[in-house]
Amino acid sequence: MKQINKLDWDSDFFEKRIGSVSLDNEMQFDPIGFINEAEHNFDLVYVFSYQKMLSLETVLTANLDLVDIMITMSMPFDKNLHKQKKYDFKNGLTQEEIIECYKIAEQTAVVSRFYIEEVIGPEKTKLLYRKWIDNGFNKLFSDGLFLVEELNSIIGIHLIKVDEENNVGYFTLTGVNPDYKRLGIGRKLWDQAFGFFSNETDIMIIKSPFSFRNTESFNFHLKMGFNKVEEIKYIYHFRNKKNDTL
Repeated sequence: MKQINKLDWDSDFFEKRIGSVSLDNEMQFDPIGFINEAEHNFDLVYVFSYQKMLSLETVLTANLDLVDIMITMSMPFDKNLHKQKKYDFKNGLTQEEIIECYKIAEQTAVVSRFYIEEVIGPEKTKLLYRKWIDNGFNKLFSDGLFLVEELNSIIGIHLIKVDEENNVGYFTLTGVNPDYKRLGIGRKLWDQAFGFFSNETDIMIIKSPFSFRNTESFNFHLKMGFNKVEEIKYIYHFRNKKNDTL
């Protein structure tokens, strides 16, 4: 029985045959059948297990590698607390601004699971994060972004998405120039988002996903008031070692 879904966008972008499996219950998973299907049809497969790690037996049988744990945290949003916060919401950038945002996006890419994935590697991951900036204005992945500048240079970016139907605001990507870490740039970016959400939307909750590998991000979410874990996603990769093209 077919278990793996082909990911057309990922396959085209990374120029590899890439698929995915999403599991709410490990009992749904046939590791032997998975191996047979993966080795014949894919170069790389993501296996997402929600809320619970897979057993060691399953991991070994399916030849999986735990590469990341993604946590989505949330906070209730009271717009009355943030009405006075100033913001400059960008839904378009100059070419010079795009280039500066690309640089920060590439610096942020080092925390991605793809950066250390041998099938993909750093350069493709940097291109992926550049694409994240490009897609920041197409209303599919993000609606726009906020910037923090210093000496006429962009040192921080923050992309958001608004789900108006469900009154949810999403933080999709935050990046800060490494030279300006721990100087409050992240807070300035998020305060702009809070001000925007208060004055321009009717959202009632904010959700933000991040990698648990990034311990700084976890602590920052707590400091900024994110007090509920909405989802834990354990991410495994299968690499097709039998494929000579890898």
